[in-house]
Amino acid sequence: MKSAFNKSVKGASHIASGKPCQDYSISYDGCGIVIAVVCDGHGGSSYFRSDVGSRLAAEVTLDQLREFARDIPPETFANKKFAITAKPKRNPFIDSEGKRVRYEELNEEQRRYARQAQAYVEAEGQCKEQRACMEALLNDIYEEWKREILRDEKANPLSKQERNILNGQGIETAYGCTLLAFMKTPDYWLSFHIGDGKILVCDSSLVWTTPVPEDCTCFLNYTTSLCDNNPLGEFRYAFSGNGDQPFAVMLCSDGADGSVRTDDNLQDFYEQIIGLFLDGDDVEEELSSCLPEVSKDGNKDDVSISGFVDLKDIDTEGLRKKLEIKKRNRNIKSDYRARESEINAIKEKIDHLRIKYEMRKELRFGKQTELEGIRHGLKMKEKELESIEVSVSTIKREIEELEQTLETKNKDLEDWKFTVKNEMAENEAALTNNAKDDGDTSSLAVTNW
Repeated sequence: MKSAFNKSVKGASHIASGKPCQDYSISYDGCGIVIAVVCDGHGGSSYFRSDVGSRLAAEVTLDQLREFARDIPPETFANKKFAITAKPKRNPFIDSEGKRVRYEELNEEQRRYARQAQAYVEAEGQCKEQRACMEALLNDIYEEWKREILRDEKANPLSKQERNILNGQGIETAYGCTLLAFMKTPDYWLSFHIGDGKILVCDSSLVWTTPVPEDCTCFLNYTTSLCDNNPLGEFRYAFSGNGDQPFAVMLCSDGADGSVRTDDNLQDFYEQIIGLFLDGDDVEEELSSCLPEVSKDGNKDDVSISGFVDLKDIDTEGLRKKLEIKKRNRNIKSDYRARESEINAIKEKIDHLRIKYEMRKELRFGKQTELEGIRHGLKMKEKELESIEVSVSTIKREIEELEQTLETKNKDLEDWKFTVKNEMAENEAALTNNAKDDGDTSSLAVTNW
């Protein structure tokens, strides 16, 4: 059974959109050499041939590594161990205005970059011969990749629309991708990385480590790439010829890393792959079945894994026991985290309810105060209403009494008028006669009520 494996699957989002798989992985196991490579093509509109770019990068890297193992004397790396991060592009202690700043004045992101820059400076003067070999290898890979994409472009010329999309950018942009690689020979191992994704190596004690230093500039949606203006300075790499050969190595694109979410989950997944090797199962077939689900349940991106598990000098029964113990420990830790998470969720809910309780108490006090004011006002209004009711009743009674008096007076008036009517008529008649006798009629009056 071969020790190396690789598998790339189309992500759930690419299946839905009809995009091609932009990841590519490759592996090799022969002549005592084991190689694993993963490339992740970029997904933006400018990188419309990144699926081809990632395939060409992986194939070129495999060929160049095999040539390197054949041509470079193995004693070059004897008793040497080295790791270096990406070359800093700027002085972290000079701000955008050219002013010097102190470490204490930097934010956490800037401090990470400062620590990375310092690590590069400290490593720069070490292992010069070996570093020259590594940098020549990386240069050969990059230059050959550029030649290959130019051949592809010549065979498949860019359309006018594609050139418009590039908008003056180099042809490399269309083929942009990341690159992760690991090679183990009988005498040494080497690894290099540009962009996101993850490389992990495992020793016989099932301790996982990262051989290549991280690059803090690869963060969230930004990543370094083969299509950058100066990608050679962005490579991080490591090598060792001091006998610390890992028995298992796993490389993955960020589709896998991002989908499983935590390092513990990723290591658990890798140890399941080691278990498949122990059981003699077809690892690539198993990955073909499970990786689509990993993508679907995770970040929906393409997923690639490449690596090897070399059981040649391993106590397999002891390894099985260690895997089982680690699995039980992980289950215990997972159960602990689940229980702790449940407790924390209850605590958070209590804290939320306490805040809500205090706010409601304050609101209730305000409303009670407002209600008391309304009640006091209502009592005042009731008193005013009672006073008005008394006034209304009094006035109504006075009106009724006056109306009764008026009715009586009107009746008395009519009776009186009837009583004196004849007397008035007689008086008027006497006045009239006297006037006629005197010949003066100007003083005549007529009774008029």
